[in-house]
Amino acid sequence: MCGLAGVILKQKNRNTEALKNVSVSFSKMLTAANIRGGHATGFALIDKYGDYVICKKPKEAYEFFDDKEVKDNIDLVYDGITTIMGHTRYATLGSPSVNKNNHPIRTGQTIGTHNGSISNHKELFHKYDMKRYAQVDSEAIFRLYETSNSVDDFLTNRLPRVQGRVAIVWADLERPNYVYMIKANNPIQMAYVPEFDCFVYGSTDSIIDAGFWGEYEPINIAANTMIRINTKTLNFDIKKIEISKPKFKRYKKLKSYYNEKIGAYEEVIDTIPNFVPRFSYSDQLKMFKASDGSKIRKVK
Repeated sequence: MCGLAGVILKQKNRNTEALKNVSVSFSKMLTAANIRGGHATGFALIDKYGDYVICKKPKEAYEFFDDKEVKDNIDLVYDGITTIMGHTRYATLGSPSVNKNNHPIRTGQTIGTHNGSISNHKELFHKYDMKRYAQVDSEAIFRLYETSNSVDDFLTNRLPRVQGRVAIVWADLERPNYVYMIKANNPIQMAYVPEFDCFVYGSTDSIIDAGFWGEYEPINIAANTMIRINTKTLNFDIKKIEISKPKFKRYKKLKSYYNEKIGAYEEVIDTIPNFVPRFSYSDQLKMFKASDGSKIRKVK
């Protein structure tokens, strides 16, 4: 489980105050996403020319925005910026201390963030003869896009071979006027904010709400859908996509069902009757608030 949070801005002139408000609201959203993973935090700023800045560190979001380098980078938001792409990481493969394992991930001209897991990442790297630069499984999906002949080639021939849980946002620096978003079987929510003429997105509605955007218009994204957003107009195209069902190896009694509320698949493990879990949900919430970073499982 990881957290996605971001802003997609229409290309237009904005004053300094409006840009500052946007960056502050984004920072609040990304901080709220920390509950979905505090091993690492990062964001990318991408402008209409394809220039970019990536800032990421193995820190939870609460500490991340106290870092001077992070403050200097988030202050770089100007009226040419079209995309602020954020991520909080819950690490399952690849140490957060190795920063190339953290998100956003850049693969050539592609910058992306992923919430989920890919169970056949090794097979994908081998099948398509792709070079691997990090340990994290998320790299596979962006390498697949980067080495595809076109967006259609990626969607039709490569993405369906991905086995796992997928919600991704990415930008192609060679096509900087567009931002791509896929909600396959992991959650992602989006809304339009009239005051700033932008889209905002997050893994959950509560992440969007944390930005205090004022009035906004929720946009429903169906499961197994790709959205391509034109930052010149904020018009977007929708296309149905497919990915392979994840293969479960660890648990024999793992079941999967579609949760209409979040528009994604969830897994349920059969439990022993009358078994009392070691930690309650409230205990877990308290663990997220720990200041020493021990609230979630460490990855070596």
